[in-house]
This record gives sequence, C-alpha cells and structure tokens, in this order.
Amino acid sequence: MKVRKLLLLPLLAAALIVTTASGDTPGVSAQQKERSAHSKDPTQFHYVCPMHENVTSKKPGTCPKCKMKLEKKRLPKTSDEG
Repeated sequence: MKVRKLLLLPLLAAALIVTTASGDTPGVSAQQKERSAHSKDPTQFHYVCPMHENVTSKKPGTCPKCKMKLEKKRLPKTSDEG
C-alpha cells in the first residue's frame, strides 16, 4: 500500500506540472484571461465606527467616542455618467 502511494505521488506531480505548463486553465474564459488581475481603478476603503457612522478614518484605529474598533468599508463608486 505504501509503495502505491510513493509511485502515485510523482505521477500526480507530473500531471500537475504538465497541465500548468500548457497554459490552459480549466474553467477560465478568454475574456477572463484578457482581463488583468489588477483593475485600473483601485478599490478604495475607509474605516467607519459600527456605532457612529459619522466617525470615519482613512486608516484603521478606534472610535474616539466609544473606543470600538473601526470597520473597513468600501467607498461607493462614483459614476461619471451624467
């Protein structure tokens, strides 16, 4: 049984290397391949107190009113459409 596992491991590793080297990623469309992993407009965040939504910060910290940890929130996207 142990001999089978020892023989199977290199075969699986070789199969993984061959599929990775071929460049064909299963389940990925051509459109997804074209798209960059990084968007042109980076997502912006700010930090908000869960109890006092008017307390915001550009960096993590605590609320000066209640000393709770500020939560990271995504800034709403501004649309350029008029």
